[in-house]
Amino acid sequence: MNIFSILHCELRKIIRANVFWLVFLVFAFGPIMMGVGIILSSNTGEINWQMYLTELLNNLAALGLIGYTFIAAWVFGREFTDKTVKDLLAKPVSRSQIVLSKLLVILAWNVLLSLYMFTIGLAVGGVLGLTGWSADLIWNIFFRFMITSLLFIVVTTPGTFLANVSKGYLAPLGLILVIVIFSSVMASLGFAPYFPWTIPSVFLSTGSLHLSSIIILASTGIAGIVGTFAWWRFAEQQ
Repeated sequence: MNIFSILHCELRKIIRANVFWLVFLVFAFGPIMMGVGIILSSNTGEINWQMYLTELLNNLAALGLIGYTFIAAWVFGREFTDKTVKDLLAKPVSRSQIVLSKLLVILAWNVLLSLYMFTIGLAVGGVLGLTGWSADLIWNIFFRFMITSLLFIVVTTPGTFLANVSKGYLAPLGLILVIVIFSSVMASLGFAPYFPWTIPSVFLSTGSLHLSSIIILASTGIAGIVGTFAWWRFAEQQ
């Protein structure tokens, strides 16, 4: 089997799982509730598309981080909780190919979730009749949001590593909830540009990052990926 065959098997396995569709159902409520809340808290005539999307996407940052972490943890952790890891290891493929295929599936799923949440947010604003629509405005905000989402996806890799070490997906979810709370503290103290899980929000609000923030973010992502590959290479998975 080559990497494309493994990737195809992973995609089919995930799409057939109820969790795949449940994630999209659950994460539709976030943009809807947040979007309606933003509009109802202001007079509709006083809020335009730029104000609405800016506040909405800031609120979606923590929600997206939880979603991306859950997806990454579930893709790996389910193999242990469902006792299918033995079947996976029995296939005539290298463990590195297994990890790579799962990481690619995680990336695709997370990007799709980001597009989905942004689309839901747009639909809410359109239904409620916001003013100030501009194709350039929407594109610029969309581009910044997608880059931010990719940055958040990068910092979920330590959760991926933890899912393998703990052989499940509950530990990464517990960790990310603590991180979300701790992120608020770090931001209030002015350390947002130096804490990996708040750096994407800095980019979302400013549109740029300092070199130190990029290095911290990249190091965190690489550490999680290298740790995951190393664990599958040297540790006992069963």
